[in-house]
Amino acid sequence: MSVINELFTEKFRPQKLEHLIAPERIKSQLQNGLVQNILLFGSPGTGKTSTLFILAKDHPFLYINASEERGIDIIRDNLIPFCSTISLEGGRDKLKCVILDELDGATDTFYKALRAVMEKYAKTTRFIASCNFLNKIPEAIWESRFLPISYDPINNEEQEYLITEYKKRVAAILKAIDISYTEEVLHEFVKKNFPDLRALMNKLQSLHNSKATELSMTNIANSSSYADLFDLCLHPKKPYDNYKLIVNQYSSRVDEALSALGNDFPEYLSDAAPARLDKLPGVLISVAEYQYQVQFVIDKLIALLACVFRIQQILNSDK
Repeated sequence: MSVINELFTEKFRPQKLEHLIAPERIKSQLQNGLVQNILLFGSPGTGKTSTLFILAKDHPFLYINASEERGIDIIRDNLIPFCSTISLEGGRDKLKCVILDELDGATDTFYKALRAVMEKYAKTTRFIASCNFLNKIPEAIWESRFLPISYDPINNEEQEYLITEYKKRVAAILKAIDISYTEEVLHEFVKKNFPDLRALMNKLQSLHNSKATELSMTNIANSSSYADLFDLCLHPKKPYDNYKLIVNQYSSRVDEALSALGNDFPEYLSDAAPARLDKLPGVLISVAEYQYQVQFVIDKLIALLACVFRIQQILNSDK
């Protein structure tokens, strides 16, 4: 499949542990495979989910997005049957694996049932999980049932290592899609989006789709894959048109969109509507509130819609 027809986040997703961009601290903890249950936590877009799939690929595995399938039904109807049956892939002695993505979005009922299942099937099944906010998971789960591993850099040395490796990965992709660059602009591009490698992939795809031939300071500022979302916040459409755009383009990346509203929207507002910068504190407070609330709602997309409508109200009140 050609690059242009495939999402960059999938085409360039690492398939082996050695291809991960992660500090040696993390790779050394993971190199022995599924010897214990593992919980990866840290900022969005840093490779946690990719790591889970790499760890699980040689085992029969079940994937659960705990922020979407967060009730007791998924435990009863999917998790317990998977753990209790003999796998056809390798037989009775083959270790099974359960991927629990976005575990910090689950319910209390889910956590209680999960703890019991993990204890019952400890000999035959490994549980590997990811989350952005470790403090949203009960200590009884992450302290006693998992080895927690931070995916955020823990010191300046790790941060510099990651930035260097990000630059190498981005440079290779730019060469593959015939976009020229200078080292100065490449450094700025990576640093601006660090540590969100997924955001870098999305912005590279946006540049490629727009037929850009050069990575420049100008198109770095304009290459946000959320530019239409930012414009919507600043220039509201009819409510249903707002709804259609957000549902069509952001239903699968709500967390990333909320992150972009907090990290990238202020610069966009400064360029596009400097007269409204006095509204920025209210905007950021609202974004922070919805970034927190989204971890506890059944439908994350509703939270994003509500956040955008609120930003529109703030920016367009008493213009």
